[in-house]
Amino acid sequence: MRILVTPAKPTLQRLQFADAQIDEICRVSGVAGASVGVVRNGTLIHTHYYGFSDIKNQIPADVHTVYGIGSVTKSFISATIAQLVHESKGSTNGLTFDTPVRDVLPEFNHDNPIINNTLTLTDILTHRSGLASLGAMNLAFQGDGDMLLPKDSLFQIVNHLKPIFPLRQSWSYFVWGYAIAGAIIEKIAGQPLAQAVAERLFRPLGMNETYFNPADAYPGQLARPYAGLSDGSAFPLPKMQVFEGTFFEASGGIYSSLHDMSKWCSTMLRSIRDAREGKSGILKEVPYLISNLIPIQNPSIRERSYGLGWIRTQLPGLVGIMGDNAGLWSVEDSPILGTDDTPVFMLYHQGSTVGYFSHVTLFPDIDTSVVILTNSISLSDAADWISRTVIQALLGLKDGNDYVALAKEANKVSVAEYDQLAADLDRLRTTCSLDNTNPARGPAAVRSLGGRYLSKSKPFFIDILPGDSDGMDLKMRFQGLADQTYDLRTLCGDTYEWGLTHDQSKKRGRYNQVDLPFYLINFDEAQGSLSWTVDPDLPKPEGDEVFWKIADGDDENQKPLS
Repeated sequence: MRILVTPAKPTLQRLQFADAQIDEICRVSGVAGASVGVVRNGTLIHTHYYGFSDIKNQIPADVHTVYGIGSVTKSFISATIAQLVHESKGSTNGLTFDTPVRDVLPEFNHDNPIINNTLTLTDILTHRSGLASLGAMNLAFQGDGDMLLPKDSLFQIVNHLKPIFPLRQSWSYFVWGYAIAGAIIEKIAGQPLAQAVAERLFRPLGMNETYFNPADAYPGQLARPYAGLSDGSAFPLPKMQVFEGTFFEASGGIYSSLHDMSKWCSTMLRSIRDAREGKSGILKEVPYLISNLIPIQNPSIRERSYGLGWIRTQLPGLVGIMGDNAGLWSVEDSPILGTDDTPVFMLYHQGSTVGYFSHVTLFPDIDTSVVILTNSISLSDAADWISRTVIQALLGLKDGNDYVALAKEANKVSVAEYDQLAADLDRLRTTCSLDNTNPARGPAAVRSLGGRYLSKSKPFFIDILPGDSDGMDLKMRFQGLADQTYDLRTLCGDTYEWGLTHDQSKKRGRYNQVDLPFYLINFDEAQGSLSWTVDPDLPKPEGDEVFWKIADGDDENQKPLS
């Protein structure tokens, strides 16, 4: 028997009191607008709206405002895979969670024989493949709302990704896993991804405000994307990222509203309850979707693991481990949500995409969920801080955390990381100027570095162009796109840098990247190449991508992307 729990008056009072904290987090973090909701027993029991979905036109955020949900998309993709697994039960060679990827997609032919022969659907959906992904991600996306690699290059990329640990040994975020999952859905369903997900999830659940193409939203419904600048203002991004029709569509391509995400959370909770009672719920294979399939950041006294598109956590514990805030402090120094006298099991996921942060939390034992949607890539992950604030109020947690203060501190750290990048570049430049063994090139020698440089393994090229100054500096342009042009400044000999300030990076709709090697371009004129550390997480030279200069007339197949 299901027992309906009506929220007590103190709970609602705590939530209402938290609204002012939410507003302050948004104000100091450069959030343009936010839609916040608490759902219990399938009903929105508390909502709060901050700011505007469109500042210029003064359109306030509300329950129907549509936001990019980023990686929260992964829960929908995993659920769609689960529906396909359920649909194929009883058939010969039907799809299972243990089906090897190559059995579905013969074009998957990885360099590593163990990966190639044994990587399964579960492996790619749980981020336990052991494959590095940051470098290729940095080639695919460099801000300004552009996807820099074509969808048909997916296996040209993933077949050569390097292992960073053995298969299934550990957890490491692997965005390409869901790109592969999207290809599997299209292959098994025989439909474009957006259609397959809509038929199995959006339409049956009545999610009529959820889209893969934001242009499908009603006029005035779509939240415009913004970025939080160092002064706390929200900067309007000129271009919206659309993942539909790209290989990252399955990783973070959904746009949705609080109204619809409340339906999604309620359906997940109802399906979990049905599974506990031995019933067949609306969503299939839900126990497997939320199972502990790989631990995250062990050692941990309490559970901290990943299922399929969901993180499992036992409170009190560390949360927010997939968002931008996770990298601001060490695990030991990170704030703990909850106290020992209030142990609670929760499922959650975070999302970020250009101009949006999101956070969704489920509490199966009390049939309650929390949805946070924002339309800014804020100074730090404001959706995370807002979620913790709401959960603290919802559960009456007395953990002593002041999330407004933590947001302010995190915002300062985020800006300071870029300041440190600039200081490190200045230090290298000063050190080099005192070392006569690496003199700067003269203008003529600088010009000789110009031309098109092509990766031999990936469909990616870099144009080196004249700079705007006295002939000592250059510009570089990715994939022939004018809006993908960056200044290259001489640093030391044949090494140039393209470091960005915090606000320069945010105004171009970029994800945070403050690793010094990433901003260095090293020319080797003798062999006609340049090298770029596209993956600073890998040891040199494994994280480097080498681009080779091509002669005029040899670039017929390297046209600018449209």
